[in-house]
Amino acid sequence: MSEMNFSAFLPEFEATYDVAQKTAVWSDQSAQFREFWANRVMGADSELISDDDCDKVIKILDRNGKGNNKDTEAIAKAMVSQGAWRRLFNELHKNRKLGAVVNKVLTEQDPKLKAQYIDELYGMDEAQKIYLTGKSGNTISVFLAAFDPFNNLSVISLKDRRLLLECLESPYIGEFDAQTIGDKITQSNDILAQAIKANGVIGDARKISEYCYYAPVKELWRGEFSAPQEVSGSNTANEITVTISTDKDEVEDIAADGEVRESIRIQGLLAKIGEAMGFDIWLPNPDRVRVSKVWQPKDPSKLLTKLPLSYDNRTLSTIGLIDVIWLKNKRSIARAFEVEDTTSIYSGILRMADLVALQPDVKIKMHIVAPIERQEKFFTEIRRPVFSYMTNARLSDMCTFISYDDVRLIADLKHLNSMSDKVIEDYEVNPDQSGD
Repeated sequence: MSEMNFSAFLPEFEATYDVAQKTAVWSDQSAQFREFWANRVMGADSELISDDDCDKVIKILDRNGKGNNKDTEAIAKAMVSQGAWRRLFNELHKNRKLGAVVNKVLTEQDPKLKAQYIDELYGMDEAQKIYLTGKSGNTISVFLAAFDPFNNLSVISLKDRRLLLECLESPYIGEFDAQTIGDKITQSNDILAQAIKANGVIGDARKISEYCYYAPVKELWRGEFSAPQEVSGSNTANEITVTISTDKDEVEDIAADGEVRESIRIQGLLAKIGEAMGFDIWLPNPDRVRVSKVWQPKDPSKLLTKLPLSYDNRTLSTIGLIDVIWLKNKRSIARAFEVEDTTSIYSGILRMADLVALQPDVKIKMHIVAPIERQEKFFTEIRRPVFSYMTNARLSDMCTFISYDDVRLIADLKHLNSMSDKVIEDYEVNPDQSGD
């Protein structure tokens, strides 16, 4: 990528970027994060950190956080649900050893030692369980950027950093691929910032990060398909061809007779949660015996044997194959869940798309439920053109991702029987709010 191409949009970007205002905002928000970190997360008390206290900081960390809108400032879109953030902060507060390592990552000034502490964190099993570690480095990089937004990039994803380094033809790419996660996070932060500045974009880490995600610049280095918000014409979807993914990791794994796959356990948990909230439950006929090994309704009438819906047979056949459905008063669908594990993420999305195609005016909240490591695959698949050029809306506006871990968190919540299904919104991740 030539210098002229990468910096070509700088004049129009700078015309809207108020350096003084941005500096004031991020000085304040970084101070809020540091105060929360020092006094609440690292505090000596044993009390739970309240959801309200967590949410104030999540708004700073995650653009997808509750209360954020187009006019508020947040580090990035971190692909972590609201509920998972809350659990993470409380676990760091409770687990002193884990919290201490993260604190060293944030406060250490020597890049080599900082990288070592990150690698130490990645070696801790308890860190992985709370979304603190992952191959993208999102969570740690979000923390670093909030702790010091002027020296740590808000380009939090290592995948995005690599794409930018490729775009800028950095010779560091070869070394990057062979590094530990700690070295990748620390060194790519400095080397990428230098490469961007060498291409004419001058400013602190926050400014150059925002320039990278400025829409026309983002198209240069990421080059991903971006569906328009509005689609004119009724035949657009019919003109698009989709090739179904056949990745090796997406071949269905048939469990031995009697073995309960994790996907079946999650189906059972979703049914249990829905029943506790007062919904009637639908499960596909082929799954009922397997799910019964992990969940049986307290009130047998809650598990429907027939879908009492006024749709045509073709629609009912499609709906009947959805893994878990919650219904209100046996008459209307509240939420639909497709549980994916070793099967194709694409197949679950396609079933939801079939439903919307058959009933364009359907108003159903739909969710793909899968292991957290398959979240990025979900985002890639649901952004395919065929799902973005639908008649009434993009499928990504109607269908969200929920991880297995978050389903377990929901199932463990106290007083489920007095909760609304809106609690799901604390744990879902919207595909159009993922990435930066």
